[in-house]
Amino acid sequence: MQVVGRLTPGGTERLIIQICLRSLGEFKPTVCCLDDEGEWAAHLEARGIEVIALRRRPGFRPALGWQIARLAQERGIGLLHCHQYSPFVYGRIAKYCDPALQLLYTEHGRFSDAPTPLKRRLANAILSRFDGRIVAVSDELRQYMTSASFPAGRIRVIHNGIDTATPPSADDRRRARRTLGLDNDSFVIATVARLDPVKDLGTLVDAFAIVRRQAASARLVIIGDGPERDRVTERVGRRDVAGSVHLTGYRSDVRALLPAADVYVSSSLTEGISLTILEAMASGVPIVATAVGGTPEILSDRTTGVLVPTRDPDRLASAVLGLAADPARRASLAAAGRCRVETAFTIERMVDEYAQAYRRLLN
Repeated sequence: MQVVGRLTPGGTERLIIQICLRSLGEFKPTVCCLDDEGEWAAHLEARGIEVIALRRRPGFRPALGWQIARLAQERGIGLLHCHQYSPFVYGRIAKYCDPALQLLYTEHGRFSDAPTPLKRRLANAILSRFDGRIVAVSDELRQYMTSASFPAGRIRVIHNGIDTATPPSADDRRRARRTLGLDNDSFVIATVARLDPVKDLGTLVDAFAIVRRQAASARLVIIGDGPERDRVTERVGRRDVAGSVHLTGYRSDVRALLPAADVYVSSSLTEGISLTILEAMASGVPIVATAVGGTPEILSDRTTGVLVPTRDPDRLASAVLGLAADPARRASLAAAGRCRVETAFTIERMVDEYAQAYRRLLN
């Protein structure tokens, strides 16, 4: 049973769907959502995978752990794979209710760069006392979890992966630009993100305003939606770049749109292993990203991308302008990035590592 908050559009949820679909031949997955099912539940239900919604009410509800244990027992489920901290807490309660349940907890990333409160560290020291597995999606996240009182020797790293697909063609690039209403002469900067404070899109907009002063053909495409949409729109207006910024909202065809970009930018304050950075690399787009979370593990040297500090629009703008002025370096970064994803960040490798963990626990 995959335990998650809800199947809303996002990187973690996309990975859960891939794990379920790609392991169907060996395992019989069920998905348990603490809240409602979410928009993506239909993808799994269409393949005969049950999605259960517990419709959690506000506040801490320990009885949800008992519900999860009961549902698992009714369906003959032997293993809970809990994604993110809140599902882990309820999965841990379920294991208290039914000690025979095996438990695997994957932490995909942090929601802020603030230190872990003392109360959470004390709780973690107790909750981590179980005989299952703990997984972090990056080495940096493993270090953070250790600082938050999870035992270092218990945490294994399984990097996220994507379907690399085939490299996009020149026709794919032209088609993507037509879809976004961009001409072929524009210098296109793109990002894909939930519009959330942790993505720090305000810094990206500020950096783009600096870029625009030196590169009149520059266009910024922000793909995604979320609670910060009004604030981002206001920031765009305040920086007087509204005519050059495209806020597309949520798009289900992100992979087809990425080839439109000349540079992909991530301005996040924290990340696990960003699927959109990986997908931009697979699409042959050079990367400029903040040096946070697992991103330096993806861009492991200067040949695969450019790293910049957080909350620094000047440094971010300088990196983008440097690539705008150097087509040869953009092409080199793009080729190296594609190779890096193909060798280290495939979905097949990730699913196989989780399947191995499932087998060890169930056996």
